[in-house]
Amino acid sequence: MATKRKTKAKSARKPAKKTAATRAVKATRKPAKKSARRVLRKRATRRPNRAAKQTARAAIPTKRSRRADGSADNGVDVAALLAAREALTAAPAGAKFTWRATCDWLNGTHARSAVDGFFGLGGEQAHRTRYAFESDHPEVFASEDNGATPVEMVLCGLAGCLTAGVASVAQRRNVQLHSVKATLEGSMDLQGILGIDGDVRNGFDDIVVSFEIDADASRDDIEAIVAQSQKRSAVYDIITNPTNVAVVVK
Repeated sequence: MATKRKTKAKSARKPAKKTAATRAVKATRKPAKKSARRVLRKRATRRPNRAAKQTARAAIPTKRSRRADGSADNGVDVAALLAAREALTAAPAGAKFTWRATCDWLNGTHARSAVDGFFGLGGEQAHRTRYAFESDHPEVFASEDNGATPVEMVLCGLAGCLTAGVASVAQRRNVQLHSVKATLEGSMDLQGILGIDGDVRNGFDDIVVSFEIDADASRDDIEAIVAQSQKRSAVYDIITNPTNVAVVVK
């Protein structure tokens, strides 16, 4: 089943002491299990061919099924999320987060952005690893096309946020998902960024998000899940509402 949503776009500090919110949230986390990637890495030292085949199989999406008790299994720990919400309700200061990113110019319009740490739950936090993203302009812009354009990254951010929301809401409503695919299109008139017409905005004129969802639910239920994801999406809010942005030179 599929449903569509359309919207117009408007415009190192020391680790802090553990707070009550931090302890409450971390207490809800389950012990980490050995990841498939780690297992395959160990096997690869003994049977490289077999490991390669297993990795290839793992990359092929398989239809998900419910747990033995009949509950949905979309890979989202709703119990931990609800416990975190309860903990942050009692300690709202812990809900204040600051996300960070850095960007280094490489050459021409090619740049590399990265994310590593962030602030939340009353202290400094860190991702499991440092994530890097290449950005560039396509060859039709006389560039080398070494990565996605920044505006395409915006679309990816919106898609990832909405899709994560779909999985979370479906899990909360005990709806088993089998596949979720979002396709996004953002229209833009380049007369704006090229300075040809001052009346044309630089950004997107509109964005269309189309979802194709296979789930054990009716179309109405699936549309309700997408609507709730849209309602709680941080990136959707960023794109559709004005955000104070300060650009400074240090």
